[in-house]
Amino acid sequence: MAYRANPFLERMSERTSDQEFVRLFSPKILDRLHEDAFNGAVHLFTSPPGGGKTTLLRAFTPTALRAFWNARAGQDEAYQRLLGRQVLHESDGPQLLGVLLSCASGYADLPPGASMTQAGLFRALLDCRVVLRALRSLSSLLGYGSTDQLVDVRLEYDELGRDLKSIPVAESAVELVRWAEERERAVYAKLDSLIGDASADLPVHVRFESVLWLQSVRFFRGDKVVAPRRLLMIDDLQKLRKRQRSMMLEELVELRPAVPVWLAERSIALGDALISQGAREGRDLRHYPMEDMWSGKSGQHQFTTFAQSILDRRLDVQRSIPAGAFSQYLEDQLTPDDLGDLFAKAVQVFEKETERHLQNIRYTDWLARAKEGQKAVDFDSLVELYATRILIARSEGRRQLSLELAPIPVEELDERDSKVLGAAEIFCHDELKLPYYYGIDRLCALASTNVEELLAIAASLYEAMQAKQVLRKQPDPRLSPAEQERRIKETAKRKRDFIPKSHTEGTRAQSLLDAIGFFCRDKTFQIAASYAPGVTGIRLSQNELNRLRPAQTKTSEHYAMLARVLWECVAENLLMTRDSAASASRDEGTVFYLNRSLCAYHGLPLQYGGWQDVSVENMIGWMDRSSAPIKRRSLEVLR
Repeated sequence: MAYRANPFLERMSERTSDQEFVRLFSPKILDRLHEDAFNGAVHLFTSPPGGGKTTLLRAFTPTALRAFWNARAGQDEAYQRLLGRQVLHESDGPQLLGVLLSCASGYADLPPGASMTQAGLFRALLDCRVVLRALRSLSSLLGYGSTDQLVDVRLEYDELGRDLKSIPVAESAVELVRWAEERERAVYAKLDSLIGDASADLPVHVRFESVLWLQSVRFFRGDKVVAPRRLLMIDDLQKLRKRQRSMMLEELVELRPAVPVWLAERSIALGDALISQGAREGRDLRHYPMEDMWSGKSGQHQFTTFAQSILDRRLDVQRSIPAGAFSQYLEDQLTPDDLGDLFAKAVQVFEKETERHLQNIRYTDWLARAKEGQKAVDFDSLVELYATRILIARSEGRRQLSLELAPIPVEELDERDSKVLGAAEIFCHDELKLPYYYGIDRLCALASTNVEELLAIAASLYEAMQAKQVLRKQPDPRLSPAEQERRIKETAKRKRDFIPKSHTEGTRAQSLLDAIGFFCRDKTFQIAASYAPGVTGIRLSQNELNRLRPAQTKTSEHYAMLARVLWECVAENLLMTRDSAASASRDEGTVFYLNRSLCAYHGLPLQYGGWQDVSVENMIGWMDRSSAPIKRRSLEVLR
């Protein structure tokens, strides 16, 4: 592989060779593919930019599969997974013919409209391209240099194939390649006739026959069947016109294909469905939001494993610092030197905030325990001080008017849960400016299950490692927690500042996201930590969401604008949605969590779970900057 100044800036799905792709590809994504993803049906993969759709599709192209096969001795993990999916065979090599097309060019050139002629041209163009790409893919799978070498390949068809109307049932692969190339030229040659001669002989198709052709054709080289399994992959559906996309989805589902058809598109194409009505799904249409691959009980842990695999593979191809695990260059513990004078400051603040409780017998044992803990100047003791402040504040909030003369047992301090400790740690960060965003686990959490965001942060960290070893000639390129956090916050700020330039409603989106961040800080940094470890999202109930449906927003420009801003934020991974089930005290709804990098920008924790209900009116005011939440003083004591 060629030398890369910063391998984390390389987007391997588009510019790398197949050998480089195989070397960098993390096969752990294959574990997250649904079991029926290779069954006959239409499978729709959606994600924000950088979610890994194109990388996943490229892994099943013929040249990539051949590269996996050729590198099997050094890529045992990927090889075994592809064997398990019956994509590769131990002795015969690739068994699946992956046919990949992109909608990024050509289809939108067709005239807009919904007439039968225009729809027929769209089908005709797609059909000839599927046939042409399938035969070119077959040529690559067999190791041929061009389709001219397919002269020794014979085509046979099942009963369905003999019913094809628009695609010729040719036995010669070379002859069919020639037909597909001529048909594509004919489509473009006849475009002007839609305005001129309406009676022109247009190459229009009445259905997407290429899918039926792909599932009915059999390829023989001699007496041996080649590529018995098929997979049609169509990327960049968001590049199509809305009517083209809708027609393709509807008609492909109606065909009930016997081969898997993978469609990939950016979430932006789903429009208001992202926040209101959801995607249509059924037996013949399966919808897979890529971010949901990492949801569930162990989802974040599995994404962390996947992310570390990506980072380690990238680090292995550079030469500026010694290769190895990316995590080994990220210090994940705060030392006494990192604490410096901050421990003494924390003790002073603790004593000031608890001074009024010195004569209260209820807290005698707790305060004595805190005094004893101050002898050990370390991070754990620091967190203990803040956890004790939190528990005292909670106890004060629950205090009854009844006379209580006995001290609270010190054992209750030991019964605190991980959420209280998490709140104590983010309080340390906010009040003492102690590093919080450091270590491999938090780096992976900051990615918000998005590979491109992971690589953007890692690229900045790698530059710091590289600078220490190459520019400053330091023998140890490891980054301290403070160095990591500085780089991470710089990356988060760039992401936040770039929002107005990269989104249709960017200025309003930035205002809304900033307001949500201020609101979450207001709820997080209350000394009782009522929503420990903190609030990182807001929730709209189903009644509130209903007000943002298209039928409702027609009567209010403010509602319509909020709906557009919200779904664009979700589509671009600036907000992440989670369903919220109904309970005895509230109806169902949707939680909108801040992107984790934006959490870092606002100094918030990275855990999920903490959210607060808001109204559509609240969000409209925040979006228009007319009623942004007021920043509360950090760790405000509510008396």
